[in-house]
Amino acid sequence: MSRTCVSYGQCSFLEVENAVHTICDKYQNQEALGNLCADLCESNNLKPNSCLPNHLGKDVVFQATYFGNHVVMKSSKLNSEDFDQIYYINEEGIKVHPSIATFYSMIANTVQSELHVNISSLNDKSLEVLSKLWTRNLKKFSLLPTTVQNVAMSNIWFLVQQTEYLLMKYYEDLNIFPKILGTCGPFYVVEFIQPLHNFFIMFYPSWKEDFIERAALALKILNFLEETERHFPFLHFCDVKVGHFGLNKNGEVKLLDMDMVFFEESLIRNINAIQNCTKNQDCSFIDCQGSCDIVSKTCEAKVIDNNFQRVCRNILTGKLVKSYFGLLSSPPRSIYKELYNLLKECSEVLDDKSAHILASHLKNLLVLYVQKGLTY
Repeated sequence: MSRTCVSYGQCSFLEVENAVHTICDKYQNQEALGNLCADLCESNNLKPNSCLPNHLGKDVVFQATYFGNHVVMKSSKLNSEDFDQIYYINEEGIKVHPSIATFYSMIANTVQSELHVNISSLNDKSLEVLSKLWTRNLKKFSLLPTTVQNVAMSNIWFLVQQTEYLLMKYYEDLNIFPKILGTCGPFYVVEFIQPLHNFFIMFYPSWKEDFIERAALALKILNFLEETERHFPFLHFCDVKVGHFGLNKNGEVKLLDMDMVFFEESLIRNINAIQNCTKNQDCSFIDCQGSCDIVSKTCEAKVIDNNFQRVCRNILTGKLVKSYFGLLSSPPRSIYKELYNLLKECSEVLDDKSAHILASHLKNLLVLYVQKGLTY
């Protein structure tokens, strides 16, 4: 296999080749399974072609083509040995894997813990849960040879340790996250979604004239937030950037990067672990804001903002609030004052009820403007 290095920003094509070489060695040694292993390692239907740098929390983020379609290949770790293993090694140095029943329970418990899903009967639901989390047919799992079962258990265990994969795969029917096309070992492949920053260029000649298009895009983002909250009322986006959202081929907004997405219980643990605060800003976990108890100088166990406010601050208004330079900047005079006041208010700390009322007012204003197609 070639080892020619071709630079792509802060990473190189050599990293792509090394990763493919690593996973395909595992596949040839029957240590990696998945519905895309043959496409990647034998038929060349899945072709990684460049690496994407600066993805916090992932060793592998590659652009690729799959039967000519753009896709993205991901894994939080390049080497499967760096994940927690499903087996333990006994005194004789032999790998001891769990029974199928124990494995089912481990998977179900992981889903309950990480996704805060209430699975009423683990025994009845375990195979159903497991089938949601892998791309192979598991109905005859218990009939497979023990060696194949053990490899399959390891591969599934690598995948469920990756929160992004877990969210995408378990909730793939909700059409909120990019669709997972398949896996090979700990690697998973998702549909390519065009990041919004490619649509959000503030320095082009028709910026002001295109406000109606930007208002329509803002509406799509607000609708996405509503849909997300309906299914996940306690899910927080803590790294809110334009490029972490995208549009699929149908023009629907999807969340692209889930490395800094937390359920509220986990987020509060992270905030509560921050020590020696003197102001609320000291208790922020990236974009998610906490509250400081000034007397005890400790961060309180609560979150004081929500996804709407973070999107409002970072995307709709922009972080430079004084310059008012976000997705909804330079509005027409007919809605300037009302829009400016709404964006200014939504950038401040609000309780959930006030934030929902404000989001509704903002959405209604944009709907009215877009529907009328006003130009000034």
